[in-house]
Amino acid sequence: MPRIPFKDRPLRDKLTQTGFLLTTAAIMLLLVTLLAYQLVMQRRALVEEMRAHALVVGSNGAAAIMFGDADEAYETLASLKHIPDITWAAFVLPNGQELAVYQREPVEPGENHTGAENIGWCSLLVRLPVELHGQFIGNIAVHASLASLYHRLALQAMFGAFAAIVALSLSLVFSRRIASGIVRPLLNLVHLTEQVRSEQDFSLRATVYGNDETGRLARSFNDMMVQLERHDERISAELQQRRLAEQQLNQLAYHDPITGLYNRHYFKEKLEAAVMGALRYGSSCAVMFIDLDDFKIVNDTLGHETGDQLLILVAERLRDTLRSNDVVCRIGGDEFAIILENGPGADQVKRVAANIVSALSSPFNIGGREINVGASLGISLCPDHASDTASLLRNADSAMYRAKGSGKNNYHLYEPEAENDQP
Repeated sequence: MPRIPFKDRPLRDKLTQTGFLLTTAAIMLLLVTLLAYQLVMQRRALVEEMRAHALVVGSNGAAAIMFGDADEAYETLASLKHIPDITWAAFVLPNGQELAVYQREPVEPGENHTGAENIGWCSLLVRLPVELHGQFIGNIAVHASLASLYHRLALQAMFGAFAAIVALSLSLVFSRRIASGIVRPLLNLVHLTEQVRSEQDFSLRATVYGNDETGRLARSFNDMMVQLERHDERISAELQQRRLAEQQLNQLAYHDPITGLYNRHYFKEKLEAAVMGALRYGSSCAVMFIDLDDFKIVNDTLGHETGDQLLILVAERLRDTLRSNDVVCRIGGDEFAIILENGPGADQVKRVAANIVSALSSPFNIGGREINVGASLGISLCPDHASDTASLLRNADSAMYRAKGSGKNNYHLYEPEAENDQP
């Protein structure tokens, strides 16, 4: 498993590790300081203790030194055997001669009983003068080992290390809990930020846990989300208005305002696409021109409002008669056009035309008045009659006038032979 650099680790781990390292450093510094202080103080206490013992023993052995009684002097020194730190002791006469020597351990080579007082880190030598009635009669030298002192310090160090391990273990546990508590609000903010990014939901809000930096950050996040939510609402409203405007423009551009059918502009675009599709895929399409019979009479006698109502009813009947994929348009005052796609044959187109003529021949009820109008239809097929829109429209218009000429309320399929027969 690759090692993650410290800067890339989670914030909780950074806080935990930093707190653990600082606690470890503090405890180790405290432990070393305490041990050093104990060493200095206990060493100093041991020196004072050795001097006190030397003073007592020197006072007790003053008479023996005065009279040169070596046995009594040894007995006096032997009283130090109950003090385990003392390794040896000696009474030294003024001329440097040793009167009596007590030793618990063999004297190391080169050890000088008559040397000057020496306080080292492994042992110490205490040397005090012995006086009797104010007269200097000799010296007492006491040598002590510091082994017991270091033994006690070692035990203290072991106990301190154990206590430090326990303290560090507890510190690690509590550091992780404290770090988790500190980081939790930040993790919530990170989660919310990712959720906002993925869901684009600006209504989300962070929980404010306090008034510290994290709390201020959460409040700032909430204020930012309020601004984003308002901005999003404004943008949504503007987009909605723009869509409505586009729909209105599309309605005006491609729809007839009276009937709601497609207008002449849409009809031309749709017919061009239908012709191109039929020629490209080897299929066919048809176009029908419809002209209402006697519509001008209705408009002139009953008024334009009634005429508009009649156009609306005609559009409804055309929609009800045709299939959902057939295109019906109003291209003029009383003129309509229909586009049939998906390969209609002549027989199918004739059936559709007959249904339209039948539907429009029934009376229309407008304001309690029955109005009868018929319809004349002209039909042209692509590619049977023409392979371009201009010719197709011209042929359908010609067929429509032939239907009118044959008695109205009828349909006529374009016949090239009939066109050629015209003078």
